[in-house]
Amino acid sequence: AVVSTQSTGNASEPFSDETRDLLLHKLKDLELVQDMLDELCRLFKCDKAFDRALQLKQVSVIRGQILNLCQALEEKKTPLQLVQMPLLRIESEGKGKERSSFIQKFQDKYPLFSSC
Repeated sequence: AVVSTQSTGNASEPFSDETRDLLLHKLKDLELVQDMLDELCRLFKCDKAFDRALQLKQVSVIRGQILNLCQALEEKKTPLQLVQMPLLRIESEGKGKERSSFIQKFQDKYPLFSSC
């Protein structure tokens, strides 16, 4: 889809150096990211309708979003370019604490709001 530059405002400007400096080192810290995901998982488990398989899918999407955001920040892309990047899922291999390697998969389905 073609997006008008008038409707994108600041989304057409690269992320600021301040934003890059604030986020990039945190997002590249795998231990910090894992701690954040573990905390989200604990929060998900509070839901009476908790579904472990769905939660694992959600975490794989979050990991993909973090990877895309890191790449966008490193390459000084704009927020508009970030949302146009291929959708990724980063899935863990192994079980429990043995999940030390990851598989990167490109998402073949786009969310309902992809035309925004």
